[in-house]
Amino acid sequence: MGTTLKYLFSSLCTMLILSGALCQAQELTIITEELAPFNFTAHGKLTGSSVQVVEEILRRLGRTERIQSMTWARGYKLALTKPNTVLFSTTRIPEREDLFHWVGPLNTVKIGFYALSSSNVRPKTLDDARRVGAIATYKDDVREQLLLGLGFTNLDSSKSPLSNLKKLLAGRVNLWIFDNIGIILVTRQMGIEQKAVELVLPFGEFSQYIAFSRQTPLSIVRQWQETLDGMKADGTFQRISRRWLPEESIPAGRDTGTGRINPAERMRIFTEDSPPGNYLENGKPMGLSVEIVQEILFRLRRPESIEVVPWARGYRLAMSEPNVALFSTTRLSQREDKFRWVGPLYSQMWGFYARKGSGVRIRNLADARNIARIGTYHKDAKKQYLEALGFNNLISSNINISNVKHLMKAEIDLWVSSDFNVAYLSRQAGVDPERLELAYPFREVYNFIAFSLSTPEAVVDEWQAVLDAIVADGTYGIICDKYDYVPHAALVP
Repeated sequence: MGTTLKYLFSSLCTMLILSGALCQAQELTIITEELAPFNFTAHGKLTGSSVQVVEEILRRLGRTERIQSMTWARGYKLALTKPNTVLFSTTRIPEREDLFHWVGPLNTVKIGFYALSSSNVRPKTLDDARRVGAIATYKDDVREQLLLGLGFTNLDSSKSPLSNLKKLLAGRVNLWIFDNIGIILVTRQMGIEQKAVELVLPFGEFSQYIAFSRQTPLSIVRQWQETLDGMKADGTFQRISRRWLPEESIPAGRDTGTGRINPAERMRIFTEDSPPGNYLENGKPMGLSVEIVQEILFRLRRPESIEVVPWARGYRLAMSEPNVALFSTTRLSQREDKFRWVGPLYSQMWGFYARKGSGVRIRNLADARNIARIGTYHKDAKKQYLEALGFNNLISSNINISNVKHLMKAEIDLWVSSDFNVAYLSRQAGVDPERLELAYPFREVYNFIAFSLSTPEAVVDEWQAVLDAIVADGTYGIICDKYDYVPHAALVP
């Protein structure tokens, strides 16, 4: 290689190194807003579909900046005026095209006008919408900007989507412009059924991106886009997005079909009749655990349904058959290696229950061993636990509520149950829970979804990731409130 050529080659290498170093040296201000499930704070930590995608981009680029959360109006102003500012999730529309550099897309949402289902407000055109009394909008949000650009003068702006829903419910506005994803979580946050509001006029479908201020070097923008493209190519983007979003909202990238369920990989999902976690009502599975599992299935777009079976049968199938999920299964040391685990779903305190006024008193497990007859549920975790401790005074029943009846007839002296379901089971047996008393509590445990060992590890990991997202975005808390269950601190990060 000649001297001149060596010099040119050396200079080119130096330029490339300096260019990469310069990209990394540029400190970025990274901003998002509070808008679940895309970006929001849960228990002091930012999370959501877009947050986790951006965090993965930062990790792959070796960047150390932290994401800041602030009001949308303030973040938008900073992205317009301050160099090296990143704002997400930002809807990309023609009016904004030249205001930012763009990386994405992150997701797709369908925007429309929502009205109370009980109202008679049913606009058929935008002109009809212009003539209603008031339309709730989110301050400086793309939906508000679009309507202002279309000449709407009847907008009632708020600083949060929750405020907009409150206005709609109170009759202070006639319509609310929002999207098909946000509506699910905001109605849950308000504790109302989603069907209480109705999409009455679709407005359009839009994609959300990461927006960079115009003064940001294009080399940085290209790095981010290439990294996002790489995440889509290797499936990471799809795996993150499916934890939070329905399939139709995840942009098509280089995904080659990840997430489609092969018939051979379909799960059989079993639970038992044991309220309030899982039970049958009018032939349909219901309960706290059932709703959590149904939410996981919905987010993963899995086609399986839940079947209620006797616990012993479900346990046997989960032990012996491939691709079986069984809930709510107490996680014990003697069961640890028999299943793969996703959870926890809830906690409970086990105890010995007596008929009030029976005179049966115990102070510890040793006293309980001397009791003549203790009613238990066949194949139940409490029975297995006590058997492992050497109890030989257990009387097993295939129907748990039979134990309540046996207890009231003095056919057993104690019944093993838990604070989570003792009142429900008593009522199911036709017995007032006040007629029972806790003789001795002996162990706090956590209930999980148990997967047969042959279930692919990737499937189990995906279920756990989605459950974590359900806890983080507040959906778990809303389901718990519905069943008057206060989660143990360990269940909420």
